[in-house]
Amino acid sequence: MEPRNILDEERMQAIQLIQEFYTLVNRLELDPIFGVRPGAARKMTDLYLKLQGSGKVYFRGVFEEKKLCSLLVGRIEERPHLKEERTLYLDLAVTRRGKKKKGYMKVLLSDAEDWCRAKGIPTMELRALLGNKEAISFWNQSRFEPFYLRYRKIVQEKST
Repeated sequence: MEPRNILDEERMQAIQLIQEFYTLVNRLELDPIFGVRPGAARKMTDLYLKLQGSGKVYFRGVFEEKKLCSLLVGRIEERPHLKEERTLYLDLAVTRRGKKKKGYMKVLLSDAEDWCRAKGIPTMELRALLGNKEAISFWNQSRFEPFYLRYRKIVQEKST
């Protein structure tokens, strides 16, 4: 089980796995504005495939034979105002239904740590939706620790 870059010819598998995650997100009971747009999985996949050679993104997966089972997607976020200067911001971490609890994501996260060390990046960060209880449980059991508390407010139209 060795993580590796997602190849152009694996584009459709990546889109399908990301769409599986986005479908789950759109089923969560969140505020009425939040939702993933149609076509977002394709756009994300194509963007990360395009940027993959730049050294600024992490777009790797774990495969069983030729089937993509788990995917970790992240980008380097520049922070010149902070001592850490850069972090790997994880945009998406997903394991295919029926393939969870096999250690795929742990292997990807370990690989991402090695990738960060090689680039001199001292931290990794992510967000998890509070409504995604499975994700919250996973991250609470991982070596990631809560660090930020992010707040959200819907801006209402002004009544006249």
